[in-house]
Amino acid sequence: MLITTRQLRCGVCRSVFCALILSPPAYAGTIDRPFFRAQSIVIVMGGDTFSEDSGTAPFAADFNLLNTASGTQANDLIATDGVAMNFNSGQFNAVSNGEGSGFEFDIIDPVSGGVFTSAGPHQTLDANDSYSEFELDGSTDIDLVTGARSSQFLVASNAAFDIYAQASDLVASGDFSAYDYSNIRFRFRLTVAVSGRHGANAQNPSTGGSGILNGINRLSLMSAAPTKIFDGGRRTAASRGSLLDHAVSFRSRYNLRGANAAVNNYDLSMGAGALGATVTYTIYTP
Repeated sequence: MLITTRQLRCGVCRSVFCALILSPPAYAGTIDRPFFRAQSIVIVMGGDTFSEDSGTAPFAADFNLLNTASGTQANDLIATDGVAMNFNSGQFNAVSNGEGSGFEFDIIDPVSGGVFTSAGPHQTLDANDSYSEFELDGSTDIDLVTGARSSQFLVASNAAFDIYAQASDLVASGDFSAYDYSNIRFRFRLTVAVSGRHGANAQNPSTGGSGILNGINRLSLMSAAPTKIFDGGRRTAASRGSLLDHAVSFRSRYNLRGANAAVNNYDLSMGAGALGATVTYTIYTP
């Protein structure tokens, strides 16, 4: 604000005329507005494709935004779907598609021997594989290595999430042609950390939620529609680290069930055939 005074002299008298002049306000400045907003995300890691197609792992196969309504499928920013990885192979590698060959046979309770050596691909039996000779007695038996050779996928998140599963594309042939989804037993497990591989800076995402839901123990219970199998309560990331440091493992185990049988393993009396399905796991907003 400027104030000026101007004096005027006239004859012998002197008068003073004061003028008040107001200038408009003046502004000079810079506006800055730091603003950070992290969306709720879930990253799913597996193989980029099946081992028969030269699949590699681990691969970030899903990048999910949890910006949908509760109980609905999250938005996935990666269009291509990935596949699961082997669990007991000692390294990250994509699973087999199961179409070219069958699972290995496991020699149960041998007196000695019966060691299986796989030349690859993993979880398949072909002419390149081998068994050592084995001594047997009255308890020695044979089973398909299905439950012992389970699959897995990894999940890293900054927020709570749910997992739904759906079984589809049933295949049944040979002596298994009368079987259906109810003849494939299902078990779902969570492993927070495996030393040297994943989860070094992770926490159990079940805390605050129901975790893995009991009672979903065969594929027929998830064949009609996507079915919730995991109810999460918090993020996987616990402290600073890489994506693998923040990742936990979800493991799926499948067993062959005979017709109207409670026993969840294979017997030679069941014959030879194929029974399979596709199980799709999807992230949902809790």
